[in-house]
Amino acid sequence: MVSWVSPAASKKRVTRAGQNIGLGMATAEDIDVLENWRASHAYILNTFQSNLRRRSREEPIIVGTRLKRRATIENKSRRYPDMQLARMHDIAGCRMIFESVEDLLSFRKRFHTARFDHKRRAAEEEERWNYLVHPKPDGYRGVHEVYEYDVRSEGGKPWNGLLVEIQYRTFPQHAWSTAVEVAGLLTLNKPKFGQGSQELLTQFQVASELIARTFEGSTSCLPNLCIEELKKRFTECEDKTRIMELFRRVNSKTVDLDFRKNNILVFPFVDPDDENTSELEIYSFDKVFRAIDRYNTLEESLKDKADVVLVRADSFDNMRVSFRNYFADTTDFVRMVDDSLG
Repeated sequence: MVSWVSPAASKKRVTRAGQNIGLGMATAEDIDVLENWRASHAYILNTFQSNLRRRSREEPIIVGTRLKRRATIENKSRRYPDMQLARMHDIAGCRMIFESVEDLLSFRKRFHTARFDHKRRAAEEEERWNYLVHPKPDGYRGVHEVYEYDVRSEGGKPWNGLLVEIQYRTFPQHAWSTAVEVAGLLTLNKPKFGQGSQELLTQFQVASELIARTFEGSTSCLPNLCIEELKKRFTECEDKTRIMELFRRVNSKTVDLDFRKNNILVFPFVDPDDENTSELEIYSFDKVFRAIDRYNTLEESLKDKADVVLVRADSFDNMRVSFRNYFADTTDFVRMVDDSLG
């Protein structure tokens, strides 16, 4: 029987720990509170991923899950000092990838009418996270929504009130997001957080617009630019960033992965000038609590050397698609951009 971690501290204490972390004043106790709070989300993550997989079983939909990395939580606490850690809604994340926007909207509509007790955030608040209707300025597209775990059973009550984020994306939208994250692994830039050279940030904005128009008949963050101007700007940026050239140089990693288990992926930071890039490392565990213990240890020991993530998907191919950024796989993005440039 799985031994799930449950919250050991009050939400008030969790919030205080997050504030101390954000201020750079965290104690060892604060870190322990954070680790317990994060690990507690594994239980609700398992509940939601099981529900989503069951409802999408007969459809060409990919489902993946991940717990937010400690370093990412700490960074977010520093960037948003007024945010309450106890209300951070994306510590537990489920990702669904669809073949088309129509499929995405159809599934989401059906899921909203599903019968279960968990509470979905108010639609008017949630509309802020509909990045299909309102693409982010950086070019991100997709839909996010947040659910609050809420059950009546005694066994599940310790987790009531915890939040999980569901991300809905199409394959083109996911290809773009993957490339943004891989760029953060391969360069000193962090375009996912709006950090880095202006040329690279602009290049991803333009790429999002090109992909949206070419593959989804839609627009993104630069709807007023003509296609000729978009192509011109992309080429000018590439002359300075060479990011497409770098993507082509990085080979996809092929590994043996037991998709039935909880897998920790360790992706060493890459030197783009080094042809002998390190291989992805995999650690697999039957028990989720053992995976979380190992995950915490690896994050601490490798925080300046590698990206570490705990994931589970329902097949190896689905794992590769859902978490391609950890396999440095930008194949789809490169192909889509090349096709868009004509």
